[in-house]
Amino acid sequence: MKNIVTNWNIKRFIYLLVGIFFIVSSIIDQFWIVTIIGIYAVSMAVFGFGCAAGNCTLEPKKNKIED
Repeated sequence: MKNIVTNWNIKRFIYLLVGIFFIVSSIIDQFWIVTIIGIYAVSMAVFGFGCAAGNCTLEPKKNKIED
């Protein structure tokens, strides 16, 4: 429950809006398979997992100089 109400950033809001857009447009067009994508995006935003939580970022490699 704590993860739902904390650590909201712009990326989570974007995932929420995109997910809602996919759900609404798939219901209007009756293209039901896209609803799964929308539900997944909304759940990533609400529960804070996956890329919406920042877990998909790559850290730059550190150059190791050997003597």
